[in-house]
Amino acid sequence: MIVELNTTAQECAKAMAKRGVSCAVITQLGRAIGIVTERDLVSKVMAEAIEADKVLVRDIMSTPLITISPDAQLKEAAELMAQYRVRRLVVLDATRALVGIVTTGDIARTMAEKHGYRDATFNAMARYNEEIGGGPYQ
Repeated sequence: MIVELNTTAQECAKAMAKRGVSCAVITQLGRAIGIVTERDLVSKVMAEAIEADKVLVRDIMSTPLITISPDAQLKEAAELMAQYRVRRLVVLDATRALVGIVTTGDIARTMAEKHGYRDATFNAMARYNEEIGGGPYQ
């Protein structure tokens, strides 16, 4: 999900909730420049008792972005996440256009699938529970 630099935290939070996502990439003139996560909204707005309709995402976003190319290997993504202690990487193509976001959950789901959903650790990280039914990751 993308929001512009001068969007309020409240507008951003509403858009994230409507789409069921945990973060928004912040753009300026179409270029990705930062990210706002649910954690940013809680720790930088709610915990500080700031009115969400009075603060802009530019004031609470995390920057610079930690990015990766779409053709990067899974291992490279995991290493970057560990190195920078982040749970999300913004995926940018060669022209720096936003392609998407890869998360630790995405990596865990890939690893769980690769191991045939037999590894409890990967299943837990991927939030997969065989007893829930409907297949993995519904």
